[in-house]
Amino acid sequence: MKTWIGIFLVIVSFGKVAVADDFHRAAGQYIRLITDVPPDEASVLVVSFDTSVKQWEKFYELDAGVLDDWAVDALVMRDPSRFQKAGMIPSGVPDFPFGYAQGDNVYVKAQPSEYYTRHLLLHEGSHSLAFHLFNGAGPTWFMEGTAEFLSTHRGAAGATKIGVIPKDRDEVPYWGRFKAIASLRDDHQLPTMDTVMQYQPNLLGDVPTYGCAWSAVHLMHAYPEYRPLILKSAQQGQKTTFVFNRLLRQDIDPQWPIFSARWRLWTETIDYGFDPDRHRTELSIKDPMWDGKPREISIAADLGWQSCGVRIPAGKKVTITATGKITLANEPKPWDCYPPGVTIKYHRGKPLGQLIAIVLPNVMPESETLPPLERITIGDQATIHCKEASWITLKVNDGPGDLADNQGHYKVQLQP
Repeated sequence: MKTWIGIFLVIVSFGKVAVADDFHRAAGQYIRLITDVPPDEASVLVVSFDTSVKQWEKFYELDAGVLDDWAVDALVMRDPSRFQKAGMIPSGVPDFPFGYAQGDNVYVKAQPSEYYTRHLLLHEGSHSLAFHLFNGAGPTWFMEGTAEFLSTHRGAAGATKIGVIPKDRDEVPYWGRFKAIASLRDDHQLPTMDTVMQYQPNLLGDVPTYGCAWSAVHLMHAYPEYRPLILKSAQQGQKTTFVFNRLLRQDIDPQWPIFSARWRLWTETIDYGFDPDRHRTELSIKDPMWDGKPREISIAADLGWQSCGVRIPAGKKVTITATGKITLANEPKPWDCYPPGVTIKYHRGKPLGQLIAIVLPNVMPESETLPPLERITIGDQATIHCKEASWITLKVNDGPGDLADNQGHYKVQLQP
C-alpha cells in the first residue's frame, strides 16, 4: 500500500477551507490526512486507516469496489489552536474532547498514546462511513457501539486488526473501557440492555457509555443468531431512536429474555483477554423446568458460564455435587485441580479451578441497572436456594483470558 507524506507548505483544500501552513500531509486510498504529529506516526495512521477500511468492507458485507470513490479528509491535532488559527476547523464544528465526524470530514485530538490516537481516528472514520453508506449511524448505543467495535484494534499500519478484545492494558494505553465497566460493576450500576438502548447523544466521550455500547455490539457479534441483526440494523441508521430500537426488538423479541440474560452474564465477566468464542452461554426459553430428578452434566474447564440445561422453579433448593480433576494452564507446569480449587492463586477472591455458580433469573428486572450477581462457591458440594425461576450456570474459576489452555471437565450432579 503506497502512502505519500511530506511537509505541507502550500495552499490546499480541506473540505471547502483553504489551508496554508507547515503541517504534515499524508494520503492513502481512503484518507487524506493533515496533522502536526511526527511524519512517521502520520504514515502509520494512514496505513492503519486503509487497512481497517478493508476489514470494514467485510464487516458490512460490501461488494468489491463499493468504496472506491469514498475517502475522508482528516485532521489529527496535537495543538488544535494552530489548526483553528489556520482556519481549518469550520465554525459549525462544536468543541469536542476527543474526536468528531461531520460528513466525510474527521477531526481528532492527538492523545498521550499513539494507540488511542489511532483508535479515535478509526472511530470517527467509521462514523463517516456509516453515514456515507446508510445516511445515518443509528441511535447512540448502536452508533458508538459499532464505531468502538470497528476501532478497537491490535497492531498498527498493515498489521492492524479490528474487532478485537484487548489482551491487557499495555496493548491499549489510555483506552479505559474495561476500567469503566469494572467500576460500574463494583458500584452495582451496570445498565440493563434496555437502558443501553436509550442512551442519549453527547459529545463528551463518556467512557462508561462507550464501553457498554461496545460490549452490546460485541455480544451481538459473538452469537451467530444475533450477528445478522447488526447489518440489518445498520441499514436502518437513518431511523429515529424509537423506530430503530422497535425494529430491532421485533427481530429479537421472541428471544429477548435470553438476550437480556446473556447480557447480564456478559457484563459480569468481560475483561482483558475475554474470548467471545469461549464465553457464549447456551440458554433457551424452551429449557424445561427441572422435575426434581437427579441430573448429571459436565462442566468444561476451558469455557465460561455453562447452563445446567434446565430452569429451576421458584423456591426450589438444589444440591450440587462435583467430582473429577482438571488441569489449569501449561506454564510453568500444568496444575492438577479438583472442584474446591487451588489456593496458590485467586481470581476475584476465589481459588483458581474452583467450581462456582451464578443463579441467573429467567425474568430480567424492570429497572435501569442490573442487580448484582453473586458468584457462589460450589467446590465439592453446595446447596443453592433459587428464590426466583432461574437458570443455574456453572464454570471453573479462572481469568476470562486464561481458559484456552485449561483441560478436562468436572462431573456435576443436581439433586433435590
